[in-house]
Amino acid sequence: MKQNRRFLNQSLRTKLILPVMLTLAVSLSVNLMLFNRINTTVENMDEVYDTNIRLGSLERVLTDMESSLYQYLNIQSQAALESFIGSREEFEGMISEIDNTITDHPARRMERNIRNLGYSYLELTDQAIAAKQIHDVSSYKESYEELQAIYGYLLNYISGLDTLRFKTNSENYDTLYQYLRYLEIFITFVLIAVAAALTLLLYVIIGNFTKPLEKLAGKAKEVEKGNFGIALEEPESTDEVGTVTAAFNQMIVSINNYIRKTRESLELEMRMKERELAMENLLKDAQLKYYQAQINPHFLFNTLNAGLQLAMMEDAERTYAFIENMAFFFRYRLKKNGEASTLGEELELIDSYMYIMNVRYCNEIHLEREIDARLLDILFPGMVLQPVVENALRHGLGDVDWEKKIWFSVSQETGKAIIRIRDNGMGIPEEILKKLNSGVFTESDQSHEKGNGVGLANVRERLRLYFDQIDVMDIESGGTGQGTLITIKVPIWRKGAPEK
Repeated sequence: MKQNRRFLNQSLRTKLILPVMLTLAVSLSVNLMLFNRINTTVENMDEVYDTNIRLGSLERVLTDMESSLYQYLNIQSQAALESFIGSREEFEGMISEIDNTITDHPARRMERNIRNLGYSYLELTDQAIAAKQIHDVSSYKESYEELQAIYGYLLNYISGLDTLRFKTNSENYDTLYQYLRYLEIFITFVLIAVAAALTLLLYVIIGNFTKPLEKLAGKAKEVEKGNFGIALEEPESTDEVGTVTAAFNQMIVSINNYIRKTRESLELEMRMKERELAMENLLKDAQLKYYQAQINPHFLFNTLNAGLQLAMMEDAERTYAFIENMAFFFRYRLKKNGEASTLGEELELIDSYMYIMNVRYCNEIHLEREIDARLLDILFPGMVLQPVVENALRHGLGDVDWEKKIWFSVSQETGKAIIRIRDNGMGIPEEILKKLNSGVFTESDQSHEKGNGVGLANVRERLRLYFDQIDVMDIESGGTGQGTLITIKVPIWRKGAPEK
């Protein structure tokens, strides 16, 4: 479908040239294929009688070798010996090419016999010549008589194999000739099929760009009659016909829009005025809420300051300390939420928060700290550690009936600041722990979060965004009743020279 759409988007020139090129390419491919098949058939026909020719050559060389040997043994002519040696080498080379594999095929069995007899014949000729050279008359006559017998066997085998091969080759020739006739029929069928396919292709291609023109001509006649409400069809391609169709559609749309705008201009103007009034009201409402949002924090801090002064006047030291820590907590939260801070300021916030919580829980919570003072000035995102401690209090230690403890440590390891927060509370179920560590646990999963509480998933994401690192927090828990350990690993950045 996509390729068809791509073809439709081509220009008319391309659409006309492509079928012609395709026709030539297909015709050339078919001709090359058929030419190759014909050449293969002709080569097979040439090979039909090649075996007979080789057998004739073998018989000729054997006869020449026999004649040269006879002359040498009778007159001991050097020319006859040289002729014999040449014929012998040629004969040995020819029989060495014969397959020596044991088989039940008659022709192959005869070829194997010719090979074996040929080597026996050569061995006897060598013995006869050696005996002749030392004038051992009885030995070379005996060898000559034996090789004459083998010579006769060789001629008989060659003649029989030649007859058998001729018969087989004649049958193969008839088969190849019949195949050539079938090939002619196949070629004719292929050419007819290719011609029919190309004709159909041309018909489809021509129809693809004449059909839209016919539709466009019909719509133009309707417009000529004053009918501007005709149904518009999207052009099926982006060629010249598609461009004309799109321009015609745009013209009809523009005319209809002009008529509609002229008729509805007053109504549109009234709607615009109503919209402007609504926007002004929304703007005023937003400004009012903005000013209210500014007033509320100031009112809160003014009230807390008044409470501080009252506690001081009444010598209520515990109340004074409580209100002072609460004022610091809210002021820090409003000021640093989303802004950069330092690790030391975050620890001060935890101290204030723990003071407030111990007032609430009657000093039930024990906090033990081990802080490396060299890391107090490193940069740290605001309002990150307090939510972790709050999470430990609410979900870890909230419902336990044993002594509640939180261990807090800050150290430097492998060039990073390592912050560990551990409690002896209820722990985290294994299923939720896996989700938290894999990153699939989101804020929407934390149905227990209420108000302004910030979950561990939120803390992890803020640390990742601030430090531009993935591995910033690990959560470990031994299961229900085994407590929780949260380890935060961040780079050591300081003001003026952040190591980003």
